[in-house]
Amino acid sequence: MQERDGVRWLQLTYKVPSEPSQKRVWVWRRLQNLGAYALQNSVYLLPYSEDVERHFRQLCQEIQQMGGEASIFSVVALDKSDERRILQILLEARNREYNTVVTLCSRFLVRASALVEVQKGAQEASSEFDEVLEKIHALFRTAKRHDKLGALTAINRAIAAEALAVCEQMFRVLAEKEYGKARRLLEMHSDLVGRGDESAGSSEDKSFVAHATSEE
Repeated sequence: MQERDGVRWLQLTYKVPSEPSQKRVWVWRRLQNLGAYALQNSVYLLPYSEDVERHFRQLCQEIQQMGGEASIFSVVALDKSDERRILQILLEARNREYNTVVTLCSRFLVRASALVEVQKGAQEASSEFDEVLEKIHALFRTAKRHDKLGALTAINRAIAAEALAVCEQMFRVLAEKEYGKARRLLEMHSDLVGRGDESAGSSEDKSFVAHATSEE
């Protein structure tokens, strides 16, 4: 992604018919799903990669098929401060999504820890765990779909993937009521559990599902 003279960007410029308005909304949503940066109205940027080029080319074709116009340009920023500012905005947006996944995984493990302490209730909590785990999976898939930054977000992406894997393992262990294994798993990932404790707040009567998904 990095070149000697800076980052190579792909710029998508487009124009779609004003009516029906659904066409403009559809294009906007596609670009949001790609995590593209809006340089100005109908002009979007992403750091170059073969994947981004493929998505932009496909979107160009679809815009043209709906009666619009679209072009792709390869560009390099002349002002490095602008380049750093845009990259920072993109990085913060993507990392925020991955951090949300990690936070929800932490809360999941905090709830699991409470069940392990009393060694009961796992059966009754199974549907809650299943619902929250599915929600976290959906958030992680969305974060990866938005993420076209490659190596720049690799660390946070890997941390989120590992946190989700721990939750999946905990779900299976609790389903089998293997509380010893669950306790060892919690000890191995105490840093992740501790993060959930910090974000849990003091509303003990708040339901697990509502609590865990409140950051969405």
